[in-house]
Amino acid sequence: MAAVFLISMLLGLACGQAMSFCIPTEYTMHVERRECAYCLTINTTICAGYCMTRDINGKLFLPKYALSQDVCTYRDFIYRTVEIPGCPLDVAPYFSYPVALSCECGKCNTDYSDCIHEAIKTNYCTKPQRSYLVGFSVL
Repeated sequence: MAAVFLISMLLGLACGQAMSFCIPTEYTMHVERRECAYCLTINTTICAGYCMTRDINGKLFLPKYALSQDVCTYRDFIYRTVEIPGCPLDVAPYFSYPVALSCECGKCNTDYSDCIHEAIKTNYCTKPQRSYLVGFSVL
């Protein structure tokens, strides 16, 4: 019985490493506008994980479209809009952001995804923070 369990665990680990792992993942982002008094902390979901990909050796002989690799990207998503507190009347206080409902491994669509290799590390607040929780902001 123990041997069957051990073999099952090893097989599961081996398959888990070989298969794609691309799922909605919790993410906290900070949003602020220069004109507004506060920074808003938003909890959302993004697509993150690993996708199976292969690098082709004969790159010189293939068209450019054949060289793209799969990334973890949105399958289904919705946009939510929040109001950044402390904005003057002449500044639009609204900010819209995507919420991942499901993810897939596929080509990166620059219409709604950031496809750069490494994101710029600017996810912090320089102003007093407010949190956005289920439709209302709290101190």
